[in-house]
Amino acid sequence: MYLPMTPTIIMLVLGVGLFLLARWRGNLPAQPEKGPRMIPWTIVALGSGVLVLFMLANVAAHMGIDLSQMRR
Repeated sequence: MYLPMTPTIIMLVLGVGLFLLARWRGNLPAQPEKGPRMIPWTIVALGSGVLVLFMLANVAAHMGIDLSQMRR
């Protein structure tokens, strides 16, 4: 079962945006006077990266590319 193309593109753009935000926030220097970071930005970036990969696979399936045939 595949998502329609419109939600796929929306989730792809949001996933890339979230990935870029998480990488930017994760690379900021620590500010101990404000306390510890409460959001694990590296894990957020990894999760959004996985979402982007799934959405790219879904776009490829919409284009007629069979990803299961690319295995050895």
